[in-house]
Amino acid sequence: MPICLWFRSVFQAPMRRSASAWLAIRSAKHCRVITLNSFFSKMIWPPTGLRQAFVLSFLHVGTRRVFCSPCSFAPGGKWMVGQAHAAIEQAREAGLEMSYLIRDRDGMYVKEFDQVFKDAQCRVIRTAPQAPNQQAFIERWVRSIKSECLRHFIVFGKKHFDFLVSRYLSFYNTARPHQGVGIGNRPLTGSWPEVDDPLTPGEQIVCTEELGGVLRRYERRAA
Repeated sequence: MPICLWFRSVFQAPMRRSASAWLAIRSAKHCRVITLNSFFSKMIWPPTGLRQAFVLSFLHVGTRRVFCSPCSFAPGGKWMVGQAHAAIEQAREAGLEMSYLIRDRDGMYVKEFDQVFKDAQCRVIRTAPQAPNQQAFIERWVRSIKSECLRHFIVFGKKHFDFLVSRYLSFYNTARPHQGVGIGNRPLTGSWPEVDDPLTPGEQIVCTEELGGVLRRYERRAA
């Protein structure tokens, strides 16, 4: 037994850099400085025939705010670098702090993409292989936009696809109720009471529809 313990203490593998990175971000208070990054795609019908279009999305964990790129048929290195700069600029305009970017191991993430975030003092951390749970928030976002919006449409061209994504993105960030600590099944923006009072005689519930009724929001209005 002593020999076994000595052998283990001498030849035990050191903590991997990725593991130490995950320990570091666990201490980020309420995940306010963590941003997740992932692709989603859809088969669309441009004039040249059926093709797969890709969208790059970023989700700020602390606020659940999402940013998306325009779609692309071939997201190469130059395009990726451009979207990295755009994401940083959008986060700054929204006043969102980005200290960590967590992404998967997709081959489309070139070194220059990571370098843009490193230059902005944002540490890039790759998830473990085949570990979607490490991207749980943004994986749920992808499921939401696909099930609540994109699956209802046959998309004709890149402009049509970008329009659908932009409309859902606005709905998601401003009107769609969210669940989570400190959110309480309410939209991400605006002031909302803890308890909804009953309707007064001069009020009514009004439904506002977008995208032909696919997206709906409800609000109180004076009659």
